[in-house]
Amino acid sequence: PATGEVVGRVPVSSAEEVGAVIARAKAAQLAWAERSLAERGALLKEACKKLAESQEELAKTIVKEMGKVLAEAIEEVGGAVAKDDFIDLVVEANMPIAMNEGKSIVIRQPHGVVSICAPWNFPADELLLLAIPALIAGNTVVVKPSEVAPMTGAKVMEALMAVLPSGVANLVQGDGVVGGALVQHPDVAMC
Repeated sequence: PATGEVVGRVPVSSAEEVGAVIARAKAAQLAWAERSLAERGALLKEACKKLAESQEELAKTIVKEMGKVLAEAIEEVGGAVAKDDFIDLVVEANMPIAMNEGKSIVIRQPHGVVSICAPWNFPADELLLLAIPALIAGNTVVVKPSEVAPMTGAKVMEALMAVLPSGVANLVQGDGVVGGALVQHPDVAMC
């Protein structure tokens, strides 16, 4: 942003590609939801460790894409990869709870496919803060990073997709047109 130089190009997902990605997420959702909360949490911790392998590169990408100063980008990425405590809290929040002296039990159930349109201002950390609760709850996700920081979002999603089962974490790219196709799709249960 400081020089106006092009730092990369990202292909825009077509409406057909968005539909195919959502279908893949829908197909993977039941098997993902059948895994235990503990297993889903452990896999997400592993994905964050995978992301930590490219911390420096990710911080530099944030700087190039959206103009955040390096110290702030390093701080954001440090928070993005250090999610163990957050994951533990979300796992605990999803545990069944007994109420009314054991006469009632609250059981949380997944919705299905969750779409996430991630913001530009915290392109790594905010993406994870939105995706982790949905994934721990047994949903699959389709993420559209901000068109202002698409490479950062892609790098975060690469780490998730490298660790999680196929179809559980998915990526589409583009502007509001792609976001509209994503959130308006009938197989997306939650935005």
